[in-house]
Amino acid sequence: MFNLGLFELGLFGVIALIILGPEKLIITARTLGKWYGNFRRMSARLQSELVSELELTEVQNTLKAEIDEIRASETKMKAQMQELQAKIRQTDQMARTNQSAILENWQEIQDTKQDDQNTDTDSENPQANTPQYDTLPLTYRFFLLGDYDKKRRLPPTPFLPNYKADKLLYQGDV
Repeated sequence: MFNLGLFELGLFGVIALIILGPEKLIITARTLGKWYGNFRRMSARLQSELVSELELTEVQNTLKAEIDEIRASETKMKAQMQELQAKIRQTDQMARTNQSAILENWQEIQDTKQDDQNTDTDSENPQANTPQYDTLPLTYRFFLLGDYDKKRRLPPTPFLPNYKADKLLYQGDV
C-alpha cells in the first residue's frame, strides 16, 4: 500500500515516541489498531456484499433467460396442441361424414329390400313370409363375433391326468 520498509517504520515510531510520549503512545497505538481492524472488517463486508450482489444479478439474468426459454417452449407446445386439435376435429368430421354416408347407403339398401318384399308379397311368393334379420352394419363393432366365428372356436382342452408323474394318486389304477 505505502511500500514502507523496516527503516521507515522505525523512524516513524521514534518520531511518535518523541511527540506523544511513552504513556500516550500505547493508548494511541491501541486506538489506531481498533480503527484499522474496523476498517478491514468494513472493507471485507463491502467486498462480500458486492460479490453477492454480482452473483445475485448473474443468477437473476440466468433465471430470466430460463424463463424466456420456458415461455418460448410453452408457446411452441400450445401451437402444436392447437394443430393436433384441429387435425382431430378434421378427422372426427370426416368420420362423421363417412358414418352418415354408410348409414344412408344402408338405409337405401333397406328401402330397396323393403320394396322387393312388398312386391314379393303382392305376387304371393312363399319365401316372402320368411322374416329378414337385417341389422345395422358393424361399423366400429369389430369385437362382436358372428355365428360362423363362434362355431369355429375350439372347445377348451380336456384335463388328462399324468399317470406316470402321479404315482401316489394312481397306484392301483395303472
